[in-house]
Formats: sequence, structure tokens, C-alpha cells
Amino acid sequence: MDSLEQIERESITKAAELLLNSKNAVVLTGAGISTESGIPDFRGESGIWMKYKPKIYGSIQSFLKDPSKFWKMAEDIAPTLFSAEPNPGHYAIAALEKMNILKAIITQNIDELHQKAGSIIIYEVHGNINRFTCLGCRASYNKEQIVRKIKKEKNPACDYCAAPLKPSVVLFGENLPNFEKYMSIDLAKKADIMLIAGSSLTVAPVCDLPLYTLSEGGKLIIVNDQPTYLDDRAEIVINHKTGIILPLIVKEIKKIKVEHESETDI
Repeated sequence: MDSLEQIERESITKAAELLLNSKNAVVLTGAGISTESGIPDFRGESGIWMKYKPKIYGSIQSFLKDPSKFWKMAEDIAPTLFSAEPNPGHYAIAALEKMNILKAIITQNIDELHQKAGSIIIYEVHGNINRFTCLGCRASYNKEQIVRKIKKEKNPACDYCAAPLKPSVVLFGENLPNFEKYMSIDLAKKADIMLIAGSSLTVAPVCDLPLYTLSEGGKLIIVNDQPTYLDDRAEIVINHKTGIILPLIVKEIKKIKVEHESETDI
């Protein structure tokens, strides 16, 4: 085992111990956990926003002016989003929640892969691509209804009032949904451990959530394949893929629990 692997092994063990001993651990997940399910990153070098300029295709102002630009982009990326399946990172987070170690999942992702993996307490701060709302009468539509509409309509419109239908995702120029925003801030403040998984911490205001944890004396565990601006303030940093590291942390937690149980039996 080389020194890098040794450092990662020690970090995984330390992360497992911190999570196991925590009282109010939460996880913040970003695009990095979903890229391993085949979903392209929006902001990476080959990301969606490099092909589709946000001001033209991804802003609320552009959508209200001409929804067809957004739906053109959606036609390209939706099949990948809709067909994606959870990866080992998502399942590891669901396992940590089931063990009552993670009290909640805060996610920047819109793909519902956490739900597919079995997680329950999830706050989607950037919304969800599988639900759609009429901008007129506020009628609600699901993914299947929209897929049927797209085959017949260039710009999906409401069956009742003919107003445009918009996905329940936060576009550029829109505020975060209030409930999810304030719940996430509250969770971050109460967290003694925040596990940051697959987030580069570059998108405001979500990138500020770990600061609430730090300001209240909580600790950060960062698992991301690229450095973040908070690496030097984190208790543990593992620059590796979440789909590899998170299952190893779960495995280590189970191992520690078995060891503790065997010690108490003596």
C-alpha cells in the first residue's frame, strides 16, 4: 500500500468514527455524486452550460420570453436524466440514513436519485426535474405527462389554462424554494458533522451552508474529486470519487460497530 492509499485509508477510518459518534450529521451532495450515474455536470469543462449558454437556455427571464429554448435543451439532456440509476454513492448515503447516522440529505441535484436509492429525508434546494407546474393556474404535471406532451407540442402548455409549463427546477435568476432554503440553513447550523459529497462548493448560496456548520462548532468531511474552497477548514478531505469512498466509509462504520459490540460482550 503506497502512502496515498494509506492516507485515504486513515481518512476513511477517521470519517467513519466521526459520523458514528455524531448526534446531528447531515450530508450536502452536488453534481459529483450524479456524474457517476452518467448525468453530465452542468458546470464542468464539458458541462451542459458550455454547450447551452445559461442566459439563453437556463434563465427564468429567457424561459418567460421564449420557453422553446429551454425545451430544446431539455430534449437533449432529459433522456439521460430520466433514465439514470443510483450508483454506490447514493446507496451508501441511504444506508447511513437508515442507520440513523445522517439526519437529512441536502442536495443540489435535481435528478431524484437519492429517492431512487431509498433515502427519505431529502431537501432539494435546486428543485426536481420530475415535477412540472403551470405558470398560470399552478396545476401540477408529472414526468410521464410531459413526455407525452413534448411529442405533440413544441412548448408544453397547460391543459386547463394554456399557460406554459415549467419544470420545478431553479433556473438562473430565480430564488431557491423558501422551505428547502431555510430548512437547509437550520440543519447546517445544528449539524455537528456535515459530510460534503460530490460538491465543488462553487454555486451560491448553497456553497455557504458549510459555513453555518463551522460557525456553530461543527466539523466538515469533504469527499470530492476536486479541491474546494473549504478544504483547509475541513476536518477530513478525500479527493476521490464518492461512489468509491462513501461505500468504504459505510463498510468501516459497520466494522467499528461490530468491534464495539464484541468488546461489550466480553
